[in-house]
Amino acid sequence: MLNIRTLKGLAAALLLVVAGAKAQTAPVMHAADIQLQLQKLNTLGSVLYLAAHPDDENTRLLGFLAREGKYRTGYLSLTRGDGGQNLIGNEQAELLGLIRTQELLAARRIDGAEQFFTRANDFGFSKNPEETFTIWERKKVLGTWCG
Repeated sequence: MLNIRTLKGLAAALLLVVAGAKAQTAPVMHAADIQLQLQKLNTLGSVLYLAAHPDDENTRLLGFLAREGKYRTGYLSLTRGDGGQNLIGNEQAELLGLIRTQELLAARRIDGAEQFFTRANDFGFSKNPEETFTIWERKKVLGTWCG
């Protein structure tokens, strides 16, 4: 049973969390961005580009499809690249995945596509699907539609 002192402490902690939280703001749209969004209303179609991890995408193609073709275009990276190599810093694992996630989000702001991820952990190389599924939970990564 909670006493009044505990409730006051919880309320104070909640206020600190809420006061420190900052809402995300929508990016500023310029006239050219607004015009492109209006033109996209006349285009029917979507494209989903799928690759294993960051840096596998063709940003030129994504930009062409999103901006010139005016298609709703997305890039689905199965992983966030946290199992890869880092030649410019000492970040590894989750920290490397965080950096690569931010890089992908920045690239999508430039090429106009949307960024998506799965829950798959980038653990390095595997030689066959059986080895991969000893690390990945098949249904969590691929969903129920993929046996």
